[in-house]
Amino acid sequence: MKIRDIDTLLIDSPSRKWTIVRVHTDEGLVGLGEATYSNKEPVVVAAIDHMKQELIGEDPARIEYLWHKIWRISSLSGLWRMAGPVWMSALSGIDQALWDIKGKVANLPVVELLGGKFRERVGLYTHFYGATPEESAAMAKRMVAEGFTALKSSARSSDGFRFDPYEDDGRPEETAEHYAAAREAVGPDIKLLIDCHGRFTVANCIRLARALEPYKLYAFEDPVPPEDLNAYAKVRREISIPVMGSERLNTKSHFRQLLDLDGIDIAQPDLMYAGGITEVRKIAAIADTYHVPISPHNTKGPIGIIAATHLMASIPNVAPMEFVSGIDWRDEIITGSLDVVDGSIGLPEGPGWGVELHMEGVERHRWRVGDPR
Repeated sequence: MKIRDIDTLLIDSPSRKWTIVRVHTDEGLVGLGEATYSNKEPVVVAAIDHMKQELIGEDPARIEYLWHKIWRISSLSGLWRMAGPVWMSALSGIDQALWDIKGKVANLPVVELLGGKFRERVGLYTHFYGATPEESAAMAKRMVAEGFTALKSSARSSDGFRFDPYEDDGRPEETAEHYAAAREAVGPDIKLLIDCHGRFTVANCIRLARALEPYKLYAFEDPVPPEDLNAYAKVRREISIPVMGSERLNTKSHFRQLLDLDGIDIAQPDLMYAGGITEVRKIAAIADTYHVPISPHNTKGPIGIIAATHLMASIPNVAPMEFVSGIDWRDEIITGSLDVVDGSIGLPEGPGWGVELHMEGVERHRWRVGDPR
């Protein structure tokens, strides 16, 4: 079997253009992956078009070899290691599609190729928010009523996601009011997380975390920008809330460095930014040697969600995985539907990922480069 072609389909979701990768073989099998990288979709598509010139004619079963062939850019004699977010997102989507093909050839779910099920279902967390503490509390209570036992919101900001990284402090008192209301609404047993989006200084992180300490948060996500991994360790030494990060890191080497620095309590790779199944399973194994669980950043489309679920079902060291609620039409683009019940997700039955694209649904929600955003 040889790779015949690689192409992409873009889906117009509420906040991102889900970038679906298809690897076509000369025997008619098609593997599916996802390469969504927020608001940089045309650039990722161009990277995939470049990569496929290296892959056409190759055996899709040689996943590890092909991963390294692309990462090292064989056409440049292996002198470069390309680990930027666009390149790694493109590689991630192709990698996932190769795993899907391998499962289809073996007539096994990918989870079985990864060692089999460690668990039947994977725990999830979803989001709550509101303009006022009362609205945040009401939404948190509603999500718990839907079965979720872990919930995340964001630190408050003076101007949405447009902020001065030196001035923005997450409005500790205001943020604390929202978390106080949410904690009162959902009780002591629900896990509450906060996302700082990697936007604060160390000092402002510490102020924010201390304001939140009475509400017994489960995780303090991406407190500082990932360019300075030492900053994570500085924050972690000063606060009592466990630190989680970082969706913005792209390789196992980045995560190993962060773990060596004692910078995190929970690792948060994104299967679409950090090299797909091939690299993230290694990140999970490295994290396990530090007794650190992983909680994938997972805010994309159904192919990426299902791929992450296969990985999470196969490893021992897991924390709840992110899941975006409220996209009612998400299942329209796949055969079957996501099995989300009581704050957890199960695996589809069938080989590979266990799903195919539903092309009528894809066309209903398709976005093409050049269309208005």
